[in-house]
Amino acid sequence: MSDLTGSIRDRLIEGILSGEYPPGSRLIAERELAETFSVSRITVRRAFAQLENAGIIVRKRPSGTYVADTFQAHCGELKSIGLITTLPHEFSGSFVEAVSDCCEKEDILLALGIPRPDTAAAQLRIAERMASRGVKNLIVWGAEKHSNMQFFERLRILGVNLVFFDQVIPGDYADYVGLDNFHAVAAIIDAAVRHGKKHLIFVNYSGSQIDSNAERHQAFEKRVAEYPGITGEVRSLPLHADAAARKQFSTALQRELDENCAVIGTNAPVIQELFHEELRKNTVFCVDHLPKLQELNVTGYAQPIAEMAACAVQMLKNQCRKGKKWQCIHRRFRGKLIEPQIVTE
Repeated sequence: MSDLTGSIRDRLIEGILSGEYPPGSRLIAERELAETFSVSRITVRRAFAQLENAGIIVRKRPSGTYVADTFQAHCGELKSIGLITTLPHEFSGSFVEAVSDCCEKEDILLALGIPRPDTAAAQLRIAERMASRGVKNLIVWGAEKHSNMQFFERLRILGVNLVFFDQVIPGDYADYVGLDNFHAVAAIIDAAVRHGKKHLIFVNYSGSQIDSNAERHQAFEKRVAEYPGITGEVRSLPLHADAAARKQFSTALQRELDENCAVIGTNAPVIQELFHEELRKNTVFCVDHLPKLQELNVTGYAQPIAEMAACAVQMLKNQCRKGKKWQCIHRRFRGKLIEPQIVTE
C-alpha cells in the first residue's frame, strides 16, 4: 500500500513539474484520480495527505483540492546546496570556488551541476534531477531567460529554495544576487570620459535573453545621454558567432577606432572573443575583471565574487529559517575599476 501511495504522490509531483497541474489549479477529485490510476480512494487520500503536509497542495472543502500557489520556503537546517552553473571562463570558476569555500566553512555539502551544453534546457534537467533526489536548496547561474522559466516556480511550489545569480533575474519565487549594472557601466563611462574619449561603442551580444546584459545596455544609453558632447552606439555580436564572423566583426570595429573612441564590452567573454592581441593603441573597458584582460590592456570592472557567493548562501539559510514568512530579496553589489598596469621597457 505504501508503494502505491508513493507512486501516486510521485505521479502528481511529475504533473506539477511538467505544468500539467499549474500552481493554483484544481486537481481532479479523489474518485476520478483513483479510477485513472486504478487504485483505491484511500491510496489517493494518503498521497494527498503527504502532499498537503509538504505544503504542495491545499485542500479547500467543499470546493476541492488545489496545487499550492504560494512560494513558501523549505524549512530546516541548510545541510546541502546544489549549484547549477557553467564553467567556460574564469569568472564562473571564481564563483564556484567562492561558494565552495562558504560551504566548507559552514559544513554544508555542495553538489555541482554543470550543464553540457550550457543551455537553459540542460540546466532544467539538472535542477529536476537534483530536486527529485532530495536537494532542497539550489543556487542557479541561469543560462538565459526562456519559456520554461515557470519550471523554477513549480520547483518552489514543491518546496525547493532558490537563489539566482548574475545573468537571469527571477520573479518573486526566488532570491537574486547580482551586480549593480547601472553603477558598473556609469563608472566605466566616467573613466572613459576622463581619458578624453568622445565616442563610446558598447559591444553586446545579440540573440540572447540575458537580463544582466540587457541592463548594461540600458545603463549605457542612460549614462551617455547624461553627458553633453559624448556620443554612443551599440554594436551586437551574434551570441553563437563562428570564428570567421567574430574576426570580421573585430576587424571592422578596430578599423573604425581612433584616439577619440573607447570600446565597452558587456562582459569579459565578448572582449576575449574579439581581441586576441594587446590593444595599446585603443581604450577598451569591460564589465568583468580577469588577469588575461589586463594583458590585453583592458580596464575591467571587478565584481566582489566572494561577497556575492556568501550572500547567496546566506539567502538560502534565510529561506530555510523563515519558511512561510519568506519574501524574495534581490541584492545588488558594487565593484571597482581596475586599470591595467602597463610595463614600459
